Amino acid sequence: MIQHIHIKDFVLIDELSLDLRPGFSSITGETGAGKSILIGAIGLVSGNRADSRAVREGAAKAIIEVVCSVENKEALKELFDDNDLDFGEVCTLRREITSGGKSRAFINDTPVTTNLMKEVGGYLIDIHSQHHNMLIGEPAYQMGVVDTLAGTAGLLEEYKGAFSEYKSAQKKLEEERERIQKQRKDIDYIQFQYQQLDEAKIHPNEIEEIEERLALAHNAQDITEALSTLVGLADRGSMEAPLDEIAMVAKKLGKITDSYTQAAEMAERLEAIRIELSDLTALGADAVESLSIDHSEVELLEQRADLLQSLLFKHNLKSTSELITLRDDYETQLQGIDDADDHILRLEKEVSLAFKKAKTLADKLTQKRLSVSETLLPELEHLIKELGISGATFAIELTPAESLSYNGADKVSFLFATNKQTSLRPIREIASGGEISRFMLALKTILAARAVLPTVIFDEIDTGVSGEVAGKLGKVMQTLSRNLQVITITHLPQIAALADHQYVVSKREEDTTFVTTIEECVGEERVNELAGMLSGAHVTEAAIQNARALLLNNKR
Repeated sequence: MIQHIHIKDFVLIDELSLDLRPGFSSITGETGAGKSILIGAIGLVSGNRADSRAVREGAAKAIIEVVCSVENKEALKELFDDNDLDFGEVCTLRREITSGGKSRAFINDTPVTTNLMKEVGGYLIDIHSQHHNMLIGEPAYQMGVVDTLAGTAGLLEEYKGAFSEYKSAQKKLEEERERIQKQRKDIDYIQFQYQQLDEAKIHPNEIEEIEERLALAHNAQDITEALSTLVGLADRGSMEAPLDEIAMVAKKLGKITDSYTQAAEMAERLEAIRIELSDLTALGADAVESLSIDHSEVELLEQRADLLQSLLFKHNLKSTSELITLRDDYETQLQGIDDADDHILRLEKEVSLAFKKAKTLADKLTQKRLSVSETLLPELEHLIKELGISGATFAIELTPAESLSYNGADKVSFLFATNKQTSLRPIREIASGGEISRFMLALKTILAARAVLPTVIFDEIDTGVSGEVAGKLGKVMQTLSRNLQVITITHLPQIAALADHQYVVSKREEDTTFVTTIEECVGEERVNELAGMLSGAHVTEAAIQNARALLLNNKR
């Protein structure tokens, strides 16, 4: 429900604040006073496209703010949570348009996209205009009406989940078929690459080990000479082998320990040096022996290194470990091709089961939708006749769709005939604008008794209507307002008098421009306003009495 409207520097509006109440409100005023400006402003906070020309001349920006109480809390809370918006009992929609053409949208003071504002606004405000009339011919809108009346919300949500699972399984199957088909085209290539890598018998870190071995082989002479010098330290055949000399000195020091106490420590340290040097020469001897590489072994190592390097270059890889991973991947692909038929059969079974589940739920949806005609048609035709379309008939045609869709297995079409002599045809093809407006009013009245609807604003729904039909039109809006807030812009006193609250839009000249204002009209002011609508500029006593009678007769 709209609680408050604040508009600043919008078209002819300097600044306007308006509190609205529940029930039925009418907005009246002379032609050109600016009633459409008010609707345009509300449309902007419902996500309609902004235009810099909407900014009042001389102003930097226009601001439109609408505060709504939240009725459809469950649906809106989920939407707010998904978009990180603060949720509460009220929702403030604000739109700012600069004179340069830039537009900003806010929900509860949080900047949002106009698309999100449009989605949220759709839960709070429903502006019924000539453009809105076009919706009645849209299959998606018609299906939404049928589902609301059929009470399919829970079942439809369950079906949509099953349908998504079916489409996901179907997509997975198609992707696997394409992948396997491509693999089968490339099987000779994959087989060759795998065989080449497998026959190479590659080991992790192999190329590093080969390169290290070759480095030793290529420098064997220098290494051997250095190590031989080390080994020579222990060669007892040499004239002055250092190890022998060290042992002899240590022995001499041991003999003088009684007379020179420090000799004992010196002897121990020399012995430790001798033992360490002995170990080093032994290691050197072993190394010299291991470095004995013949030319044939070097040649084999070089050939192996060339093979591995060529494979790395071919596959644009950096290590033998990556070559092993690639080989295993080729092996997996070959195994997958061998198992492909079984894999496809499993996926086909998953698709079949998912389809059956979705189809079962779709059939249940169809049955619930078919039941709508039995309850809706008599009530709708009665209301249509009350609204002055006598002899009109209406039908809901539900036919099977070619395939399952996001909304089930049905196609819906609203059929209409203006009299008994004409055949039923799609409503958009045969009904006039006025007939569609009244049809939509009747439909909303029925929907409001079965679902939570937003505030409905009727923008001159009474165009082309007068007399008794106008009164009935107002009565239906009055009935509708028992379930939701209804606001109508009207030029008919019969309808304005039926409203719980009446607001008058007026335009006055101020300096060199015009300013639009809106005020609630009560008491004698309302009587005079209605009298003016009845008699024109010259208000007569008879018109005043008629206005009083209208208000008295229209009390609920």
